[in-house]
Amino acid sequence: MDDQSITLSDQSAFNFMIKPIRFDGKYKVGVVGATGAVGSSVLQLLYERQFSISELHLFASPDSEGRWLDTPFGQVALQSLKERKIPHLDFVFMAAGSTVSRTWARRFSRQGAVVIDKSSYFRDKEYAPLVVPHVNEEEIVNNSGIIANPNCTTIPFVTVMAPLDNRFRTKRVVMVSFQSVSGQGRYGLAALKRELENPEAKPSAFPHRIANNVIPWIGYKGKPRSGEEHKMIYEARRILNRPRLSIRPTAVRVPVSIGHSIAVHADFESRVNIGEVMEVLAGAPGVTLIDDPAQDLYPTPQFAAGKDNTLVGRIRSDFGKSGLALWIVADNLRTGAATNAVRIAEAVIRNRNMLPA
Repeated sequence: MDDQSITLSDQSAFNFMIKPIRFDGKYKVGVVGATGAVGSSVLQLLYERQFSISELHLFASPDSEGRWLDTPFGQVALQSLKERKIPHLDFVFMAAGSTVSRTWARRFSRQGAVVIDKSSYFRDKEYAPLVVPHVNEEEIVNNSGIIANPNCTTIPFVTVMAPLDNRFRTKRVVMVSFQSVSGQGRYGLAALKRELENPEAKPSAFPHRIANNVIPWIGYKGKPRSGEEHKMIYEARRILNRPRLSIRPTAVRVPVSIGHSIAVHADFESRVNIGEVMEVLAGAPGVTLIDDPAQDLYPTPQFAAGKDNTLVGRIRSDFGKSGLALWIVADNLRTGAATNAVRIAEAVIRNRNMLPA
């Protein structure tokens, strides 16, 4: 999702006439961070999956208030968050970062909304389940009004590894993620574009120039592991319910617009048969198998862009009878963020009778 897909225009000067857009559906929905890359993708997914919306409220930064946002649903008025004017909503998708989530998620949930948060703030909170629906949908029943959406690399990783873990029982994993600039939102996309156009442009969204470069560090500093590497370990262990699973990650930022890739080398407790692996992954929910290197068929970021499934290929034996190597690719804005968030909301609806009152 690039900046050109985000179109703002001025609202009427008569702001008292601005009302939330209404539809014929059932649920009142809010999107916080609606003008960002992930927020824009959430709107696109809600439209594509025909989510049952009765009212749509879009929230952005205070300087966006008084403007309209072009969306798949038509032009929608932007609002800023105001403590005294929190609407009663059924679902709120938060895609505006940890600070906003920490401040506002509880306020929405106290008003009766199920908050699905894309930031990292709630991912380590026991009261907020960390959910990938086709892996651990049953966890949504434990929510207290807030459900955490995992990291954009964790989601495709566990989508592929969960069915393999169920069949062969994973012993250890070594992985390297190659993460696109859109993982940093529209600022990352803009930085890559600017640097490609101007070889003298200074770094902005990243600590070094990203054009024609790779950066082997993503996230907070001060520890041996980067923030992104720490998330991969903690989140995957929690979602797979394998608290002591050995995961050794390296996270690398690469000059790709959209699409995170992961090289995985895993050892299992059971002997691994490649034919059986192919069969397991071909039938796994949320997975598309693309594996015919002789015909140059394997997942790439360009092929993954715009798709909702996680792509997997380059499947091969690796060091012994229980070793396996494979290559995973997913659209980080859709599969790694927006699609999973909307799937969580759909899972909540399916399990409404199981949720706390």
